[in-house]
Amino acid sequence: MTKDDLGKLFLLTFPGIIKQKHIDLIKKIQPAGVLLRPDNMNTMSQLQINMEQLYEIIDDGTKLLITSDHEGGQLETVPGILPGPGNRAIGVTNSVNYAIMYGNALGNDLKNVGFNMLFAPVLDVYKENSSPVTGLRAYSDDHEKVGEFGTSFMKAVQHEGILATVKHFPGHGRASQDSHYEIPVVANLDETDLLPFKESFNSGARAVMTAHVLYPEIDSELIATLSEKILKDLLREKIGFDGIIISDAVEMKALWDNYSPDEIVERFYSATGDVLLIGDTDKYFAPLYESLLKAYDKNSIDKKLLSASLKRIREIQNDFVSSDYKGRFLSDIAKNALTVEINEKITAHKVTFVVPDGKPLTPADTSNRDYSEYESILKSLFEHPRIIHYDVPSGDMDFPPEKQDLVISFVVDSFSFSNQLRMQKKLSHIASSIVYIILRDSKDIKEYKNENYVATHSTKPISIYHALKAIRKQIIYPVS
Repeated sequence: MTKDDLGKLFLLTFPGIIKQKHIDLIKKIQPAGVLLRPDNMNTMSQLQINMEQLYEIIDDGTKLLITSDHEGGQLETVPGILPGPGNRAIGVTNSVNYAIMYGNALGNDLKNVGFNMLFAPVLDVYKENSSPVTGLRAYSDDHEKVGEFGTSFMKAVQHEGILATVKHFPGHGRASQDSHYEIPVVANLDETDLLPFKESFNSGARAVMTAHVLYPEIDSELIATLSEKILKDLLREKIGFDGIIISDAVEMKALWDNYSPDEIVERFYSATGDVLLIGDTDKYFAPLYESLLKAYDKNSIDKKLLSASLKRIREIQNDFVSSDYKGRFLSDIAKNALTVEINEKITAHKVTFVVPDGKPLTPADTSNRDYSEYESILKSLFEHPRIIHYDVPSGDMDFPPEKQDLVISFVVDSFSFSNQLRMQKKLSHIASSIVYIILRDSKDIKEYKNENYVATHSTKPISIYHALKAIRKQIIYPVS
């Protein structure tokens, strides 16, 4: 291994819109994977575009685990999946078949939209003093039921091609505090807390997430995530787990407020941990990555441990990461349907976009819902885009355009709306360069045949994503 391999020891998460700088970072460091947060998936279209961006990286040879926290019930994050009553409700039914059915259904749904990993099931055993962070996420207060139901769910999910992640080792159920805010202390962890995890390991669990909890009977100084006594001595050697160990999110206060980046890195990887989960890469990745590079140079972490982690991660990726998923053909349709007529390179410092607003054009039309999603795509692919909105029938803009380098304007049946057509043509007078994105009827093409244009034959955001990528290939940004 070399220093260039060290990025694979992280799993990254990005706040809000996944931007080009985030994609560039993934390509550069090639992390173990990416967790999609709820604010990366406000709509199915946003999820679809983010998946396409990640799978384009996979196409280029970088394997990525793509995961979510969608447990069902108390914690659901992925849009478009029918809500599940949750683990507690499943446990109360006393029917393990429901855990299996939900695992099959959820695994299938996640696989169809591009996921290959899931941070579930929760194997914490509910206790009278459990904090709300455990709450309804626990199947039961009976460790045998937790083990049976959680393991059955895990096997069902993995049967669908999704890597399950059992959590939170060695058990968060006895904690009355929430590790998002403080260090919980569990003074009386016993064998029953460990049994659900052991059962899952014996049944094929290959990933486990740690608890940011202090267990003074085992280690009076370090939380489980950083404890060699818990991860190496107990989990690896005594129990015999040989899969990947993933930390809970690093920015949770139980960890971040009590340990420096150097301590987190050196202790976690020295304890045989494999992947640090970064819940907000913009804020927390750089100091941890720099600490790992520094530790590597000064040999403060045994390089054999790091090499073993890389081996485990690559084996998991080889088994669960593929270059395609069932729903990706929809993105292929959008890409292959484009008509691109841009015959020159375009020089521009900044780009202005003219984006449609309006009501449905007919009762059989929901395109206006698509228009509302364009802004997030523009902000993802372009740095500081200037966005002007216009009314489809009238062509009226929300503020008058000024002289621009490059204008990219979306066209909606302008052959039917003379005022809009006039507005579109006037844009060429205030722009050094202009590209039209013709969204709907191909009759518009004849109106712009002497201009640069891309016809999408679709209003869907995934079509806009591919159109904008085609345009961006033609843009030259001069050095200022």
